[in-house]
Amino acid sequence: MQPALLKNNRDCLKKMNRESKKPVFRRICNIDLLKRSAMKKFYRIKFVAIIILLAVSAGCKAVGPNYAPVRVNTPAEWPSIEASDSVGKRTAETKALAEWWTTLEDPLLSDLVKKALANNKDLKIALTRVRQSRAALGVANKQLDPSVSGSALYRRTQSGMPTSGNEDPALFSSGNDYYDAGFDASWEVDLFGKKHRSIEAATAELEASEEGFRSVQVSLISETASNYVRLRTYQKQLEIVRRNLELQEKALAVLEDLAAVGLISDLQVQQSRYNIENTKSRIPGYRISIEESMNTLAILLGEMPGDLHRELSDSGPIPVPGVEIAVGIPADILRRRPDIRNAERMLAAQTARIGAATADLYPAFTLSGFLGMTASSFSAFFSDDSPAVSIAPFISLPIFNRDKIRDQIEIQNAIQERYLIEYETIVLDAIREVRDAIIAYGEEQKRYRILEKGAADARSALSIADEQFRSGLVNFLNVLDAQRSLLSFEETQISSQGTITQNLIKLYKSLGGGWDPEAHGRP
Repeated sequence: MQPALLKNNRDCLKKMNRESKKPVFRRICNIDLLKRSAMKKFYRIKFVAIIILLAVSAGCKAVGPNYAPVRVNTPAEWPSIEASDSVGKRTAETKALAEWWTTLEDPLLSDLVKKALANNKDLKIALTRVRQSRAALGVANKQLDPSVSGSALYRRTQSGMPTSGNEDPALFSSGNDYYDAGFDASWEVDLFGKKHRSIEAATAELEASEEGFRSVQVSLISETASNYVRLRTYQKQLEIVRRNLELQEKALAVLEDLAAVGLISDLQVQQSRYNIENTKSRIPGYRISIEESMNTLAILLGEMPGDLHRELSDSGPIPVPGVEIAVGIPADILRRRPDIRNAERMLAAQTARIGAATADLYPAFTLSGFLGMTASSFSAFFSDDSPAVSIAPFISLPIFNRDKIRDQIEIQNAIQERYLIEYETIVLDAIREVRDAIIAYGEEQKRYRILEKGAADARSALSIADEQFRSGLVNFLNVLDAQRSLLSFEETQISSQGTITQNLIKLYKSLGGGWDPEAHGRP
């Protein structure tokens, strides 16, 4: 028994002992005890019914398809890197791929990546999507709980007419008060798993948003490193242009001296001058590219364009890859690449939505009720007669709208098929990107060695042509041609050196490098 009921019973028995000679009161008190006992049995029966209902609900199976991971065929191995005997592939270590930019051994690049991960705006936007999905999952989980709300009401009604000559409403012939306070509750029993399927979908969507965050992170690191390498490449090319311009201007000074004493014609002087102007015309383009690269890096780091100029204005070496690169096996990309993991989670979420739509074909059971106190006066509000309880079970059956529900299921099935095709397409694109990056990385190294030899030959040719020109054996056109060739080879060689590192960045990005799947920390 509840404490209040025990107290009332004890008071009643004490009064019976005092007034035992009054049989009328004894009968009234016995009737009151019987009523309370009946109410107690009623509440027990109701409690047992709710427990049985909960057990039935827990035992019901969620309708619709259960998600199973998709099997995708991948190549057994990647193509070989035919660059040189000193460059090769090795198994992709988790830490090496998670922090691949550190293998370039450039402290400034590592510092820029760290700042980008801390301040990039796109990464922060992706994090808000994770928070939104996490809140949506919380909302889905709460759907399993009953909905409970509190309410309080006071109402005064009066009827009749006021007495003659007095408009005071208090003098109406009759009036009634009504007090009501309590809790309203409703609960939809998840008999066929609609809510559980919604929770499955929300969970998968949260995981998809987390993979989306990691995908942005991988792209951010790649873009930061790529723009940094591009900046260093432009700066080196600008140095080469200025160095060649200095050599050409020295040669022009010699030609002008020779022309002044009549040893050569003015034509050769003019040829040297327009060659110098052609070299000078390259400088503004490189300055523009350097400015754009630094501004892009500032945006990636979440800073104001121009803030990095002092830090990056001095030319630095182009980061060079190590002897070996971490590649691993093709099947690893299904585990590492966030965009593939994102597509797989979206497919899982859509599979759960099919089950949620299918559950609409089955009956829905809702249990609602009220627990509170009602009274016609404030003094009686806390009396034994004021408690009020109501229970209202409700069942809805889809009868005339079943075709509409089946159409909705077909819509969800079509969306799932689209997600499956998109997932398979992303896997194929990922394999293509890795293969392209591997081949490009190896072939560019071959190209760089050719350009390196060509630049050495061009320097030797310029030295010979200049010596023969001074000896009067050849005219200045030979020197001019050698100058142009040397500038072209050195510019292209630096560009190729930067492209090698750029291709390595593309390779690590295509492998999903930039985060640690074993740590698997949530954003």
